[in-house]
Amino acid sequence: MKSDADQIRAFLNALSQMDWIRRSERRWWPRLLFHYTDIQNAPHILSSGYLFSRQYLEDERSLVVSSGSDKVLAGTHQNIKNCVRLYFRPKTPTQYHAEGVKSSRTLSTSTFPDAHCPVPIFFLFDSAEILSRNGCMFSDIGLASLNYQIMSTARELENLEWRKIYHNGRFDRRRPEEADIASRRMAEVIVPDRLDLESLKWIYCRSEAEKDTLLHMLTDALRFQFEKRIISTTRSELFYRQHTYLESVRLDSEAAHLSFSPDTRSRGPFHLQVTIRSGDDIRHITEDTFSLQRGESRWRVNTGFDDYEIELRLDDHLIYRNRHIEVDDFPF
Repeated sequence: MKSDADQIRAFLNALSQMDWIRRSERRWWPRLLFHYTDIQNAPHILSSGYLFSRQYLEDERSLVVSSGSDKVLAGTHQNIKNCVRLYFRPKTPTQYHAEGVKSSRTLSTSTFPDAHCPVPIFFLFDSAEILSRNGCMFSDIGLASLNYQIMSTARELENLEWRKIYHNGRFDRRRPEEADIASRRMAEVIVPDRLDLESLKWIYCRSEAEKDTLLHMLTDALRFQFEKRIISTTRSELFYRQHTYLESVRLDSEAAHLSFSPDTRSRGPFHLQVTIRSGDDIRHITEDTFSLQRGESRWRVNTGFDDYEIELRLDDHLIYRNRHIEVDDFPF
């Protein structure tokens, strides 16, 4: 641990008690560090017991879904690519551009069309424990920017521009005092090579449907180990919720009843793929021009099996996977 670990912990506690933080939704941010990734990457993280650096994952070809923009990554220093990267807060500008399933039409108008995290899962870590570790460092702005500073001490942590890092709401880049807010929101914490999950507090999913998907993707052992820390939330503190995702799914022996996000800005068209497996029987349902109409977010898929696994993809992005097993209510 760092020699000033107690000072780091004391400052984070004091920060969480400041009036401008504790009277808002940000009151719990100082106690946590935030890392998001697509749901398809999450099982590998939990089974390995580590978050790995991007460079390691690329070398091992074990990054199932990359949500980073190639253009941004090309300008990121190699030393940074060799680190695990976390944020001081959720809802960063990077997340804004990446979150949610976007149709090709929506992606074509995006500032970063290749930055895409269709189903984000948040890993929340104990900030005091991580920041107190030897080797842990942090920056004053995003590490894909120019002129960032990398620091590590309690005094430097205290001197970060926290009102800008934790800033919420609109701002005007034309005003000198607000021009750097976007880059401050991107301030990062970095750990060389890999980060174990000893300080992992929670795993947050955007909806109950996505939580069910994650749990289904885990082995029995991993589900037993992590299930109590896997939470779904309908609140807005972690996710933007501006693009398409599944809010809820109800499975029965006749159909899968799907409820999509009604306020999506990406209504399609999508290529929809549904796969239903029951024993050796496999059914495929495809629709090349699947769209969500305004005011209509519910959709039904006929299944026809008592016991089955169902998987849904939009433009080949996994958005749901789960199993239905018919339970006999009679005890005899």
